[in-house]
Amino acid sequence: MDIAETVPQHYERRACSAQWLAFNRGMAAELSAGLPPEDLHQLFFRIGQRVADALPVATCETLDDLQSQFNARWDGIDWGFSSLREEADCVVITHACSPIAMAFGPDATGWTSGFFEGVYQAWFDAQQMPSSLRVKALGGDEPAGPVVELRLGRTSP
Repeated sequence: MDIAETVPQHYERRACSAQWLAFNRGMAAELSAGLPPEDLHQLFFRIGQRVADALPVATCETLDDLQSQFNARWDGIDWGFSSLREEADCVVITHACSPIAMAFGPDATGWTSGFFEGVYQAWFDAQQMPSSLRVKALGGDEPAGPVVELRLGRTSP
């Protein structure tokens, strides 16, 4: 048995409760059949904002403090964890071990990343970040897997 391959597979099977898996997959299939990916992305962005509103973070002075606040919220709902890394022109947000990839399945393409964009955007907005800074998922239309990469950076004028 290869532990490196088995651990992620085990986690993915457990990431979404069996009682909700068929329901979530069916909902994802219906959403995909009924709405274009851009609309689904926007829907999930708004859902992410609502989740962020339900799980507010305190005002923070440092990126480390903010990361701790984010992770306390994610830990409280068993939604994995995130890390924040400052770069010259952005903050890279890496979110790992979210159940969303398993819950909605491989056919739920990049629109599920809208959820993370919405959550992190709302949390950064609550920190009084300039409105020109926006959260955007990296990878475009790739499915949101066990690791989602996002970027907080300036938008084009």
